[in-house]
Amino acid sequence: MWITYRLSRDLYSAGQRSQADTLMRQLASQKPSDPDQVYASGLYLSGNDQDRAALAHLDTLPRSQWNGNIQELADRLQSNQVLETANRLRDSGKEQEAENLLRQQPTSTRIDLTLADWAQQRGDLASAKTTYSAVLQREPQNEDAILGLTEIYSAQGDKDAARAELAKLPAAQNGQPLSLNMQRRIAMAQAGLGDSAAAEQTFNNIIPQAKSQPGSMENALVLRDAARFQAQNGQPQQALETYKDAMVSSGVTTTRPADNDSFTRLTRNDEKDDWLKRGVRSDAGDLYRQQDVNVTLQHDYWGSSGTGGYSDLKAHTTMLQVDAPLSDGRMFFRSDLVNMDAGSFDNNNGTYDPKWGTCYETPCSGNTHQSDNGASVAVGWQNKTWAMDIGTTPMGFDVVDVVGGISYSSDLGPIGYTVNAHRRPISSSLLAFAGQKDTNTGTTWGGVRATGGGVSMSYDKGEANGVWSSLNAETLTGKNVEDNWRVRWMTGYYYKLINKNNERLTVGVSNMLWHYDKDLSGYTLGQGGYYSPQEYVSFALPVTWRKRTENWSWELGGSVSWSHSKTKDELRYPIQNLIPTDEPDRYTDRGAMETGSSSSGTGYTARAIIERRVTSNWFVGMGVDIQEAKDYTPSHALIYVRYSAAGWQGDMDLPPQPLIPYADW
Repeated sequence: MWITYRLSRDLYSAGQRSQADTLMRQLASQKPSDPDQVYASGLYLSGNDQDRAALAHLDTLPRSQWNGNIQELADRLQSNQVLETANRLRDSGKEQEAENLLRQQPTSTRIDLTLADWAQQRGDLASAKTTYSAVLQREPQNEDAILGLTEIYSAQGDKDAARAELAKLPAAQNGQPLSLNMQRRIAMAQAGLGDSAAAEQTFNNIIPQAKSQPGSMENALVLRDAARFQAQNGQPQQALETYKDAMVSSGVTTTRPADNDSFTRLTRNDEKDDWLKRGVRSDAGDLYRQQDVNVTLQHDYWGSSGTGGYSDLKAHTTMLQVDAPLSDGRMFFRSDLVNMDAGSFDNNNGTYDPKWGTCYETPCSGNTHQSDNGASVAVGWQNKTWAMDIGTTPMGFDVVDVVGGISYSSDLGPIGYTVNAHRRPISSSLLAFAGQKDTNTGTTWGGVRATGGGVSMSYDKGEANGVWSSLNAETLTGKNVEDNWRVRWMTGYYYKLINKNNERLTVGVSNMLWHYDKDLSGYTLGQGGYYSPQEYVSFALPVTWRKRTENWSWELGGSVSWSHSKTKDELRYPIQNLIPTDEPDRYTDRGAMETGSSSSGTGYTARAIIERRVTSNWFVGMGVDIQEAKDYTPSHALIYVRYSAAGWQGDMDLPPQPLIPYADW
């Protein structure tokens, strides 16, 4: 009887599952009414994750003939079913309902441990601690409860208490080594306490065992967590090798990948995956891409029609960026070559009098063409929590400054948030970005920079609905430009009509509220040349469709909108001391006012971007963006090529991720 059981278990573990099942079926047919056969068959089925089949087989024997072993097995299997139902409820967002179901069951250590684990995961450490302690009162040597308390003390920063709990764990159980799963949890606890050497030793002991055994959840978890630890411990390449073993053990593949192409192809998402396979693929892909070196070359064009000489703008930016791994994040080096052309002033016999500089009432003469070019450089680094950069505005412009920023990202339950501090250029005009030189006075002005901070928040649990919002407050300063400040609020809601791994269709609504202290949108001396209404409100209805295939990824989007804006009266020359006073017959408009106004209107946007994987190492993409609004019709186009040094056959980015000009960060 038990020889057949052990032989079947060995065959099953060796991958000969059909032969093992046949042996147990033959045993059941030979001794259908033998309680030992029923118990052995139930054990065999439950050991192979076939709890329902095991219960059904136990029920083939009348309950009057059940012995203590059969009853204990039946109780455990029924408890498994209750826990399975509770986990399904919790996974669907009904955690309270799941808890109520478990609390209705008879006192059970397994159920108490589950409730404690759930409390721990949602951050209710006090409740988790109470439940673990209750288990230990009944079972002082319960390893799961001891480990749970260890993890809680570690999370609370009480490392001494955590180490004291960890020391209570026996090195063996009933003369046998602790299970691989228990040793895995011990290693993770050691790592959480900062005992990296001890954690590394524990993992080094169990990795060979997990690799040598047939695939199973227990072995896959050992290898997955070992890879995570190796990555955190400064061994990313070793971690990638361990992820390859985890792929085999979790059932992602039957053959260990032998090269980068086959490895990264296995990181592609699969809707049929369970949570473990999905996590192994995702973690492996994220680490691989973090360790890759990328070089991107992109050309970006944007233009906006207006008045020649200052607002009829054509801008070209050629960007080169190199990204490489550094610690647990990515560093980058960036250079942007920028050319801005605002066209030429209309002239009359060699003079011109646009509302620019001091030329309006005191006509200017000389060169009518207004353009500038320069090169900016920047370096930066980011990981999942921090992002920072420092760089320059284009060197060669009339006004050059150091710019940059730093941000911190985290979450509060299901709500993600980012706080940031920054100094960024305003790049919407030649005057605001580069600065210009007034022909009459020889004064250079412009080069406006926004200095301040903000916070953004989002809610998206991967389900149909999502919400986002941001609030920013900044001072706006420039060379010989009147000081200003602004506050901008933006928020939106979206609904996913299609919500698949490789395709998403969303509709939504968004709102913007802006306030600038002064209207400095003019181009006369002391003005800033940037849009700055005292009141601005808009509502938009955006639609976005994203999809990716094996070697393509694209996004199509558009929106319709309504907006209202209002500006106040402002001095034509807000910094009066910039206007000469020693020539009474000139600059007669030094005290003139510009009349404010209000307007309302509708507009639309349309955009498209597409990326193609040409080979494992080379990717190309292009995009276009068109906007139409009252007195504002910018257009934008880009084309880029990206090189991956290690090669990438995993999922295409969704949506494609072109570079953003450094001036627009």
